[in-house]
Amino acid sequence: MGAIIQARDFSPEKHAGLLKPIIYCCPYGNVESEAISINVLLAEKLVKFRPNRRTMRLEHCFSQVLDSLPDGVIIKDFDVMFNPEYQVDLLKLMVTVCKKKPFSIIWPGKCDDGMLFYAEEGYQDYKLFSIEDYDVTCIV
Repeated sequence: MGAIIQARDFSPEKHAGLLKPIIYCCPYGNVESEAISINVLLAEKLVKFRPNRRTMRLEHCFSQVLDSLPDGVIIKDFDVMFNPEYQVDLLKLMVTVCKKKPFSIIWPGKCDDGMLFYAEEGYQDYKLFSIEDYDVTCIV
């Protein structure tokens, strides 16, 4: 289901309006300078809830943050979502939210052999995602 596209072959205009996240896994054009950090915005919303309720509120808080940003925004610095206490499939959550409000992502980890990695193996927040399991487009 997921797609991997080489940066040299990617055209943002061709992929606009597809209602699935574009995940930038490498530097591309000026996306880094255009991207908006959402860590603080999201943490400010989540801290209002008791820790044992934050997993259930994560998607709603993430949607609220995105609603305050323009359509098609590129987000970065969303590491708070990888808290190991949150028992959510983060990419599935992002695919769901993107259908309501389009956005792109600068991936905070690495992409290798059809997999997205976050953190280093052995750390509590280590995650890996098989790109083919999600309706996303990864730019490498």
